[in-house]
Amino acid sequence: MKPFHPESYDPLSHLWSKKNRKDLIQTPIFKLVSWHTTSPDKKVSKDFFHLESLDWVNVIALTPEDKILLIDQYRHGIHRFSLEIPGGIAEKTTLLESAQAELVEETGYVSEEWEYLGKVTGNPAILNNWCHTFVAKNVRKLHEQDLDESEQIEIFETPLENIPKLISENILHHGMMVAALGMYFIKHPIQN
Repeated sequence: MKPFHPESYDPLSHLWSKKNRKDLIQTPIFKLVSWHTTSPDKKVSKDFFHLESLDWVNVIALTPEDKILLIDQYRHGIHRFSLEIPGGIAEKTTLLESAQAELVEETGYVSEEWEYLGKVTGNPAILNNWCHTFVAKNVRKLHEQDLDESEQIEIFETPLENIPKLISENILHHGMMVAALGMYFIKHPIQN
C-alpha cells in the first residue's frame, strides 16, 4: 500500500480514454449515455454507462435564532417521505441564483447573507454532476411556497444542534444532505 500525499494528488492524471459516445435515453432529469472506455494499460476496454445531469444545489437555511429549515417530501425512489434541506437542479444562470430560487420556491424564505460551502459528487461511478452547498443566514419568510405541480413539501424548523441526532437516527438520511451538513459542521462546529 502506498502512502497518500494530498499535495501531489491529481485526479486528472492517467485518465481512461473515451470514444464512441451513444445517447441512449433522455428524461426530464437525466440522460443515459454510454462511452467505449479504455484503461491506460489497455487491460479494460468496453462500454460503460452513466447518467448526465445538470449540477444540483442545496441550502442550509438558518434563522436569526440559529434554527435550520428542513423540508419533508415524498421521494419516489425509496417510496417514503424524506426530511431534507431545500435543494434541486441548478437551472438558473449561476449556482447562487439556483440556490436562492430553490430556497424561495420550496420554503418562501429569502436571505441577504449567502456563503458557498463546497461541492460533492452524488455517485461518481454513474453520475457526471456535482452538488453544491450554500449557507443562507438570517433567513426570513417573504413569500408563499411556489412549488412545481408535482411537489408537496412541508416546512419544519429545528435548532441546529439537533441535526447530528437526526442524522444518527436516520431521520435525515439523504446522502447529499448529510454531506452538506457534514461540510457545515467541519467549518462551523457546534459550540457546547
